[in-house]
Amino acid sequence: MGVVSGERGRLAEDAAAWYLQGKGWQVLGRNQRTPVGELDLVCREGDTVVVVEVKARSGNLYGGALESIGPRKERRLRAAAAWWAAERGDYPCPLRFDVVVVALLGDGSLHSLAHLRDILGNGG
Repeated sequence: MGVVSGERGRLAEDAAAWYLQGKGWQVLGRNQRTPVGELDLVCREGDTVVVVEVKARSGNLYGGALESIGPRKERRLRAAAAWWAAERGDYPCPLRFDVVVVALLGDGSLHSLAHLRDILGNGG
């Protein structure tokens, strides 16, 4: 029996958080809801706040994940990140947007993980 969609998303976020923490990043928040959108992971890499969009995939690893972040999604991510940082007194701050694409097998186990940095540009 395979895992269901919501569970796949949670497993992918767990894998992404584990991976980033292994690189020395601090996870500041998971599934952060704001009035303008939700942020999957909010992390700190050095002095930079990194908003990480986590994509669980079973095929078309990179193309499908990047194509899913169009202009509308970009606006929502930027607005939610600004709201989140302002609520915590951190805005303005160095901010970057990354994607972690997690490929899961049918049973929910990790097949592969790819980290794509600065997907929206101008983040360093």
